[in-house]
Amino acid sequence: MHPDYSSILIVDNAEFIRMIARLRLEGAGVPPKNIHEAENGQEAYDLVVAQGIPNILCDYEMAVMDGIKLATKLLITEQRQDIRFVLFSGTPLAKITAALIGTGLNIPVIPKTRLRENWHAADFISAWFPELTTTLSRQ
Repeated sequence: MHPDYSSILIVDNAEFIRMIARLRLEGAGVPPKNIHEAENGQEAYDLVVAQGIPNILCDYEMAVMDGIKLATKLLITEQRQDIRFVLFSGTPLAKITAALIGTGLNIPVIPKTRLRENWHAADFISAWFPELTTTLSRQ
């Protein structure tokens, strides 16, 4: 069974970044009611548990619980096979790669600057959110 990509959770401590991601997702055809937001990993975890949100677009560095800890809790500890997790960050990829070593996580990591690009041209959207590809091709 394929995961359901209809709802997406944006996790970032910066409201501006959440707004950019929200606008990009809405522009790609995700209904506003299907886009959720959290300021940190713990808040995100609580939303995922309460609402069953299957897609997470998450920042790496946040207070309370960072993106790698959230991904580890959901994907490794709880073995949530129904969740698609994409990590993004302004942190150099070498630092993130080093932090991922030994976690057992195999999740995509994208630079935060990609969130500001036109998602019509951004290959990472079609790669990790294939259900949006049809909508993006019509834009």
